Amino acid sequence: MPPEIRHPTVDEAADFLRTVNTSYLEPESKDAGRARFWLDHVRPDLDRTWGAFDRGRAVGTLRSLPFELTVSGGRTVPADGISMVSVAATHRRRGLLTGMIGTALAAAAGRGDPVSILIASEWRIYGRYGFGPATEAAEWKVDTFRAGAPSPVGELEYVPAAELRPLAQPAYDRMRRQRAGGLDRPELRWDRDFGLVHAEGADPDWDGRAVVHRDPAGDVDGYLRYHSSWGPGTDNTLTVDELVAATDGAYADLWRFALSVDLVTQVVARSRPVDEPLPWLLGDGRFAHQTDRYDKLWLRVLDVPAALTARDYLAPGRVVLEVVDKAGYAAGRFALDAGPDGASCEPTTASADLTLPVTALGSAYLGGHRLGALAVAGLVDEHTPGALRTADRLLGTDRAPWSTLHF
Repeated sequence: MPPEIRHPTVDEAADFLRTVNTSYLEPESKDAGRARFWLDHVRPDLDRTWGAFDRGRAVGTLRSLPFELTVSGGRTVPADGISMVSVAATHRRRGLLTGMIGTALAAAAGRGDPVSILIASEWRIYGRYGFGPATEAAEWKVDTFRAGAPSPVGELEYVPAAELRPLAQPAYDRMRRQRAGGLDRPELRWDRDFGLVHAEGADPDWDGRAVVHRDPAGDVDGYLRYHSSWGPGTDNTLTVDELVAATDGAYADLWRFALSVDLVTQVVARSRPVDEPLPWLLGDGRFAHQTDRYDKLWLRVLDVPAALTARDYLAPGRVVLEVVDKAGYAAGRFALDAGPDGASCEPTTASADLTLPVTALGSAYLGGHRLGALAVAGLVDEHTPGALRTADRLLGTDRAPWSTLHF
């Protein structure tokens, strides 16, 4: 019999986690502890979890998480977040991934989620399921000795991780609504991300130091989590694990603090915005290097009118889109009439100005990629001269989208 795709039971959680850990190259010794942690602390909604089972053993896994995704203008849409995707090496090329993702997308569409999102381990996999890369992230390195950062001017305070937890949440929620791509942090993730709970036999997800920044009224408007290495002398590295700033003042001061810690000559920050204003804070911005840049959040549109009317638009315009989607969720012809005062998007029989696959719409939806660039690669067809420019003006944003959370 072929493997069966279904929800796992509670009793199958350990086997489910074993398959995940094996696929992500974790040692067998961590399987049992992580399974207990998953059940005790994460409390999975098994109705949003699927496994492929062959003769009673899990050989494929997928979990779906509910998120609130920030779109242009600071508004949000429900997003189905796909995670924990794996297929056992013994069961490749049997259609298991296609079956699990197809099942998850059907469930998301049935719930009325306008979009589905994921973070891809490999570029080649998810385009065939309608996902397109929608946000990017960057790694930054700063030579603190040569950069010449000024000292902080606001109020900063060291806090233990347990005290940081309640102080951090309001600042994070303010920050993640300020840029397209922001995600809410599920309640059960806070303690895990801050190293307060972890699986038996495993190291905490985070074990470092933290400072908060307070505004003139004394309220926390940002925080920094970091860890550092130490060796003889002063040639040490500080790694920024999370820098959250709800105000410009908090942003500048938290960076200045990170760049002025004693005995540190290099600061490294991963998974940061590609348009980070960091160089402008320095005496010599040439010593802030963007050492890596990569795709982060991938997005698949499930409901075109719901997705396109949920976001704001900086410029007025009208364009008719012919969306090609072999799975059918986003397929059709839609007239988008939008501007700063609002938007409408309805099915239409009017001639299409642009024809594009659902992957291209996903890449452009948050404003991270221009349809004009995708057209150069042959991914978008322009039927009406000027339609690409109109669409790019409509879908553009004033800041590069950035995903605030890894899931």
